[in-house]
Amino acid sequence: MKKILLLCFVLMLALLHQSIAQDRPVTGKVVDAQSDQGLPGVTVVVKGTSTGITTDAFGNFSITVPETNPVLVVSYIGYTRQEVPVGAQSNITVRLQQDNQQLSEVVVLGYSEQTKQKLISSVSVVESQQLETVPLADVNQIIQGRAPGVLSTVGSGQPGAAANIRIRGTGSIDAGRGPLYVIDGVIIESGDFTRNTPTADLLSTISPSDIESISILKDAAATALYGSRAANGVVLISTKRGKAGKTQFTLRTQYGQTIPNHGDFDVLNSQQLTEYDREGLRNLGLSEATVLRLRPDRDVDTDWIDAAFRNGTTQSYDLSAAGGNENLRFFFSGGYFNQEGILIGSEFSRYSTRFNLDNNPSSRFSWGANLNISYTDQLSASPGNQFNSPLLGSYTMLPWDRISDPVTGELLVGREFESFTQDNFVRSTGLNPTVTNTLRGIGNARGRFEIIPNQLSYKLVLGVDYTGIDEDDFTDPTTPDGFDSQGRKTNIFSRNITLTAQNLLNYAKTFGEAHNFTALVGYEAQRFERDGFDVSGTGFASGRLTNLGTAATAESIGGTATDYYFLSYLSQINYDYQNKYFFTGSFRRDGSSRFGANNRWANFGAVGLSWIVTNESFLSGTDFLSNLKLRLSYGITGNADIGNFASRGLYSFTAAYNGLPASLPSQLENADLTWEKNRTFNAGLDFGLFERVNASVDYYIRSSDDLLLQVPISSTSGFTTFIQNVGEVENKGLEIVISSQNLTGGFAWTTDFNIAGNRNKVKKLTGGQDIPNGTQVIREGEPIRSFYLRDYEGVDPQTGRPLWKDGEGGVTGSYNAAPRMIVGNAEPDFYGGLNNTFKWKGIELSAFIYFIEGNDIYNQTSQILDSDGLRYGFNQSDVVLDHWRQPGDISMRPFPIAGSGNNNAHGTSTRYLEDGSYIRLRNVVLSYNLPKPFISKAGLSSVRVYLQGQNLVTITDYTGFDPELAENGTEFFRYPNGRIATFGVDFGF
Repeated sequence: MKKILLLCFVLMLALLHQSIAQDRPVTGKVVDAQSDQGLPGVTVVVKGTSTGITTDAFGNFSITVPETNPVLVVSYIGYTRQEVPVGAQSNITVRLQQDNQQLSEVVVLGYSEQTKQKLISSVSVVESQQLETVPLADVNQIIQGRAPGVLSTVGSGQPGAAANIRIRGTGSIDAGRGPLYVIDGVIIESGDFTRNTPTADLLSTISPSDIESISILKDAAATALYGSRAANGVVLISTKRGKAGKTQFTLRTQYGQTIPNHGDFDVLNSQQLTEYDREGLRNLGLSEATVLRLRPDRDVDTDWIDAAFRNGTTQSYDLSAAGGNENLRFFFSGGYFNQEGILIGSEFSRYSTRFNLDNNPSSRFSWGANLNISYTDQLSASPGNQFNSPLLGSYTMLPWDRISDPVTGELLVGREFESFTQDNFVRSTGLNPTVTNTLRGIGNARGRFEIIPNQLSYKLVLGVDYTGIDEDDFTDPTTPDGFDSQGRKTNIFSRNITLTAQNLLNYAKTFGEAHNFTALVGYEAQRFERDGFDVSGTGFASGRLTNLGTAATAESIGGTATDYYFLSYLSQINYDYQNKYFFTGSFRRDGSSRFGANNRWANFGAVGLSWIVTNESFLSGTDFLSNLKLRLSYGITGNADIGNFASRGLYSFTAAYNGLPASLPSQLENADLTWEKNRTFNAGLDFGLFERVNASVDYYIRSSDDLLLQVPISSTSGFTTFIQNVGEVENKGLEIVISSQNLTGGFAWTTDFNIAGNRNKVKKLTGGQDIPNGTQVIREGEPIRSFYLRDYEGVDPQTGRPLWKDGEGGVTGSYNAAPRMIVGNAEPDFYGGLNNTFKWKGIELSAFIYFIEGNDIYNQTSQILDSDGLRYGFNQSDVVLDHWRQPGDISMRPFPIAGSGNNNAHGTSTRYLEDGSYIRLRNVVLSYNLPKPFISKAGLSSVRVYLQGQNLVTITDYTGFDPELAENGTEFFRYPNGRIATFGVDFGF
């Protein structure tokens, strides 16, 4: 027996040696068949084996093949898959043909995937190369301008701040207006879950370097499978996965600086402000002696803006590994991102890791798992509506107040200042930190079993989204805000858990080689829980003893707990005939704990049709038309983004009656409360010309009814509002996308352009009554964010007094006599993006422009800093120097009167309403891929070096800091965006 085993072992070694001896190396290059440009990242696998590799930045590869009949399988998204016999060749050039029906080969739709050829829905896709190197923390900011119909605005330049996303307009008034987010098939939580942090976003916990693509679902045919929460669109994020072949490592490094950007905005220096204040005091009727005593000459000129802002730094490092074989594939990454804000006291850091695994242990069973863990540390500057804010102080503090004692050099506290804030933010900011730490874990496990091979399969997905947020706010006892309490410390902790389970059955069958049929049925359950507590204490010794255990007095303690549940049944049918006519139908039934006992369940669904005209025989000889497809869809989705107990009759609990607990009614019950309904019609046209141009045009009508509104009721009930399903809002729009290959060959030039316009209208409100909304009004027949203001007409040239329209074709000098009227709205007429990419011999230059046109912004900052003397004790914008001085002067500003303004000229009116249109050079990248022979000596497969600029140039008539900062149309002392310049190197090995 031992001899037999020994003989077998010897034979096995001999065969192994013979096999190794017969293997031989093959080198080659994969290029685009039209341009002959090398294609990076192409998968090359030896057929019948797990041996594989991906091409480098120039399309080159080297692989070992067997001596006998080797065949290479070459595949790349957007190109036709090829099997290439090697024969006796040692060097091969593979020319891949673009497949116009397979461009962006597979589009992720959440519960399913669809080839672009069969896609009926209106879906925009943003690929990884547009995401992974942009030096911003939040994915929502990065996709700005990349997808038509998706309006992304950043309300703050604070690192890690949230962006506001609106897909195809604003469809709700009181309920949520943002999209639903799904990562790798699992619904996640998004938005700001903090209570004390000025700006935070859960999406900033996800590293853009880990994202493969983002699909933005816009019409009902695409969103209907998410029925109950898809009224505002769906954003699907797919993370990177491993590919069969040799393990590929990628190291991305980036470092740069962020430079403050204040636009054309500036404030007065000491001499200018002194003269301006003196003029205002004289106009108040004071004697010259009193004027000079109140505003003497100064020899100090502090630049508070320079003290508040700085050059920030940006750095990121990401290392990933991807590989495996046909049966087991993996992707692993670890990353660090840090951005120091341009405003003192602001910073954001993220530590992240991801592990994705795909396994096919048999031909009928597969499973996989995704896990992302991240930790963020956010230091937030105080917002512009707080006195200790460096943002507010930098523009309002008086230039003759000093930062430090001229003798001792110690920072002044601020109580001795003439400035109204009485706070030296240069000293206070470092002593009063606001810190938010977020630990987040997003994961799922899935299994798929082929019940009938290639026909019927069952899939189970279990997902979890965990977020733990720790907020820490400290006020030092030696700062003005901490004097009275002798210091204050607040800790807030919240734990948020979302659990999801999906059970899906998929069926696919082809009948008669012409009828293709697929079906999906599923059941989904989701549970969300949040609990937390907050504790605060006062009385801290001077120094750095900031732990709550050192507080002299326990000030308060509180706790929160809330949850919600969703149960859903879903189904979809897809059918196509002869690869020309396509149909899809979806139905979903949802139940939610958020709604009334009488309306816990609701039905949602959609149908869609498309026709690929170019697959008809009568167009077979048309050379110039490479693709023509017509699309139609209609469906109903819902909006459930309200409070968890909005339908319930609630009580609040408080301490009363000598400290004993007591409860009081706090909310009326509405057992009939149900979903907002969103009804969307979409008509689309896709076409391609001369194999060079691909374009899409979509027209939509989106109507939202049964709005979830807080309706005013008689106060005799003990309440002032009652939530009901009333009202209707309509959005109509047009979206255009054009991609073109302008030049091909050695020098290549491509252009991607998109533009969208949306018209919003409020169709119905309770009893037709207006809903006041600050400077705006919600009124039937008008856009949802219409400005409702007195119409300012400037200054009477003879008297220097302000004038307003009187509503009857004339003017009036009385502010109170001037009626308010609708004078504009915050909705843009159109917006979009333009990207040009140039390639030549490894050099690539891309420039991306973002634009918004036709929206109005109420510049509330200017109402403080251009106040005609009312804000005496504040610094002012340098535009105040252009004011009326004598009869005959033409100016938009009256003469200043210290402490009282001038006849309410500073009041709310169109004087501060400005055109918010702008064009911004959002991103420019110049890169170079080092030659393969040069880097191969170091064992590297690719090296890419690049320079990148962000927010480099902005063209606008807006006079504030930044037109992008307007939130819902209003800008008030918001943290401006900076200009970012970074240098990066990416290594592949």
